[in-house]
Amino acid sequence: MSITRTTFAVRSHVIGIERLEKNRWRVSVDGHHFASFCSESRARAAGRIEARRLDFVALDAAGRR
Repeated sequence: MSITRTTFAVRSHVIGIERLEKNRWRVSVDGHHFASFCSESRARAAGRIEARRLDFVALDAAGRR
């Protein structure tokens, strides 16, 4: 089975979803491996949540300066 890769943007972040096996999906955020999941929908949701978390952390760090 060939690796299928899908990318989409959440604000300024690029989320990559790769299908490794029938029930194994790898998520990367901005080119960095994030996690692996058993379904595409869970992988997409986790990618969106991580992108929003990274934005929140950046805003919080900027506010503390």
